[in-house]
Amino acid sequence: MKIFCVFNPGAGAGKSVEYLNKIKQLFTENLIDADFVFTEYPKHATKIVKEADLSKYSGVVIAGGDGSFFEALNGYIQNENRYNTPIGILPVGTGNSLARDVLDTNNGIGDYVKLIANNKTRDFDLAKVQSDKEIFYFANMMGFGFITDVLLTASKLKAFKKFSYTLGVLYNTIKLSTFNLKMTADGEEYDLDNVFVVVSNSKYTGGNYLIAPKAKIDDGKLDLIILNKLSRINLLKTFPKIFDGSHVDTKFVDYVQAKTIKFETKNAKTLGPDGEIYGELPVIVSCVSKAIKMFASA
Repeated sequence: MKIFCVFNPGAGAGKSVEYLNKIKQLFTENLIDADFVFTEYPKHATKIVKEADLSKYSGVVIAGGDGSFFEALNGYIQNENRYNTPIGILPVGTGNSLARDVLDTNNGIGDYVKLIANNKTRDFDLAKVQSDKEIFYFANMMGFGFITDVLLTASKLKAFKKFSYTLGVLYNTIKLSTFNLKMTADGEEYDLDNVFVVVSNSKYTGGNYLIAPKAKIDDGKLDLIILNKLSRINLLKTFPKIFDGSHVDTKFVDYVQAKTIKFETKNAKTLGPDGEIYGELPVIVSCVSKAIKMFASA
């Protein structure tokens, strides 16, 4: 088996390089011949995967975090010779949220390599995001409002690893505000006084946060977690519930499943797909059912 491996040495605040020799060893032990290409700057993974001749490989694997996979995925979608080449992830980043849906648990790198070696694949849905300016895709989640503010803060605190998200929440709680959001989900209209929206294709975000407990990566639907107006105290009370998914049972959260959603605000809102800061409202988000094959457990 021959694999095209895109390795992000900056993932996990630079800690990913500590996994490199281990990954090479595991590939050798599992009879995987891998060509490594290392990213050198932001969005480099998109360019690398878009231009690669994937017809020569049994799969393309991203060694990094959710952001690395987001970049590579958008290059993969644009690659004209990808055919049915499976795509996979080796979770060596900060959050590694998508990886938990790949194996449905928090496994070690060796388990992900075995998936590749055994050619275990599964159909994955993708979310397609379309604005007047561009089209892009994500596999994990996308947020805006308070969520994006947290991402901006967390990106400056990556040295704290998974705690960077928690610190980002606490900091932005102090500045808590709402905004008017018009949303149309599968034809049903909503007028919301909103704190944030998360559009999820998979269950986890921020590593350990069970943001969308009902989400399935192959059900042809996207899960919307909508946080409405609440006090700072209630936000702090609600936030810990994200670890076990019970936040969706509170009176402050609406949970909607839909195939196509349109979001509009009076003022532009920055988007946060798969932990990256990218794009802005208004957009139309739609589920592309079984869009790709991923190295994943059944």
